Amino acid sequence: MLTSYDKNYLRIGLPAALEGVLMIFLSNADIIMVGSLGTGAIAAVSIFSQPRMMLLTVARSVASAVTILIAERFGRDQHDAYGDILKKTIVLVFVVLGLAHIGFFIYLDAILLWMGAQQDYLSDAMIYGLWTLPAVFITSVTTLMQAVMFGRGESMRVLSINIQGNVVNVILNALLIFGLGPFPQLGVLGAALGTIGGTLWSTYLTLRVLYAWGIFAQGNYRLTRTYLREFLSVFGGIFSEQGFERIGMVVYTRMVAELGTIPYAIHAIAMNFCDFYYSFCNGMGKASTVLAGHNRDSHKQNEWRRYLWTGMRWSLIFSVIVFLITFLLREEIFAVYARDAALLPLGSLIIAYVAAVSFPEAYQMVCAGILRASGKTSQVAAYSFISITVLRPIITYIFLYECNMGLEGAWLSLALDQSIRAICAAILLRKVYHERNSTHALNLC
Repeated sequence: MLTSYDKNYLRIGLPAALEGVLMIFLSNADIIMVGSLGTGAIAAVSIFSQPRMMLLTVARSVASAVTILIAERFGRDQHDAYGDILKKTIVLVFVVLGLAHIGFFIYLDAILLWMGAQQDYLSDAMIYGLWTLPAVFITSVTTLMQAVMFGRGESMRVLSINIQGNVVNVILNALLIFGLGPFPQLGVLGAALGTIGGTLWSTYLTLRVLYAWGIFAQGNYRLTRTYLREFLSVFGGIFSEQGFERIGMVVYTRMVAELGTIPYAIHAIAMNFCDFYYSFCNGMGKASTVLAGHNRDSHKQNEWRRYLWTGMRWSLIFSVIVFLITFLLREEIFAVYARDAALLPLGSLIIAYVAAVSFPEAYQMVCAGILRASGKTSQVAAYSFISITVLRPIITYIFLYECNMGLEGAWLSLALDQSIRAICAAILLRKVYHERNSTHALNLC
């Protein structure tokens, strides 16, 4: 029997989770379609994923901070403050991310080589990356605007918008990669152009919704000390956490890329499939963040506690389902991406690791979402730094170069990292839980 807390959590969490999955599908659509062009083409598209994520780390950190600020105002019924937060944040995004994207455009070849790109697919990676960079910037701005919707609990609208954007992307991919009908066969370039088209459509739909709500009629674009102080206090911890994660992933990916084109292609396939549930969990984490933000005030302590346990329960339910499906169908899943039978034994083994990682992955992301909205962004950043940036690269190096475990060692390292973060999040959330309960008890007295 679903309680009212379950229904409200799933009302926000499921659309947010599915929205994350659809965004990953955008990337996987490129991989699956480009996969027919060969292993080199897969590697060319995949090697750009880390530079793209480095840029999106800033955008998603900004969006997460805006989601928390909007959620807090929603809980306090300050509905006329949404536009002011959005406008001021847009100014920051255009200045900081605009300069960052220009830098990446100029030095993309050096960045890809540093990431471990091999010469046999570097030219294709450059074509894909240079054409995809504008789409990354547009996505960054769109993600910021959609943060207002998330903060209000309107995750279904975000899902609807991004479904349409993904449909446009997939259609353009098919037309331009394979040259269907009157369209030219552009291969890797077609994948990039399809991404741009889908992104532009999502941006248009997002703007239309916000204008209909009157968001742009509120507030102004002038940055103030009060805004900067509030925004940076939230953004700093979130950006540090995601920045540490991205640094660790960059180092990790470079080590894996040095194993060679074929192992890296298998890794890219597994990582892209893993990202499906990672993004699903991220959506559940967003729901936990929004609901914890709505109920952050002390007089809503009971609601905060109820949504905490609701998130924990659903993370376990979804993880069990995903584990069983992924483990039992691991060979079939890998075969969707690669038709080379020689890759199947190692590929199916790595997909089994993906299945096992689902449990700590979901748990730590739901916990982290609650912690961020409860004012613990710095603490989440601290354990993320230790686990992702320090321990994972060290453990990966030991497994790859000292123990000669190959690609399996890289995924064992990833599983250990997720488990460490889950333990740290559980300990910190337990402390917050008891602090809030003791404070609430004192207030009642």
